[in-house]
Amino acid sequence: MKKTLREMPCEVVGNCDSTNLPSLDLCLLGSGADGHCASLYPDSTQVVCSPGCSSAYLPAEGKGGITASIDMINSARNVLISAAKASQADMCRKCLGWSNAATNCKLPAGMISTSEGAVVEWVLSEESAADLPAL
Repeated sequence: MKKTLREMPCEVVGNCDSTNLPSLDLCLLGSGADGHCASLYPDSTQVVCSPGCSSAYLPAEGKGGITASIDMINSARNVLISAAKASQADMCRKCLGWSNAATNCKLPAGMISTSEGAVVEWVLSEESAADLPAL
């Protein structure tokens, strides 16, 4: 699949200037209360080697198949992360409020950042946002 994405015309799938990885228009992710997203689980091999692995896809640990790397997700133009369950409130607080979230391998969802220029938005419910400071 990686080869196929790289062979597509740049009008279809462009490359991120800073990573040279394919840059999707939109990456829609779910997340779990443990901080996982995109089959990237806390402290897994995929999370520890990325960012900086310069690979678009990695083997999905324990599941078979593949998953997008953090570098690939961060290369997208727009990223939406969904977290709507009350059980995700603590994870949302840590991902959105900790200064080291972008490098914390225990919270892959928090590692999705705007470092590569993506617009990252979280879709939350009142329950999942309950631990966030009032704006």
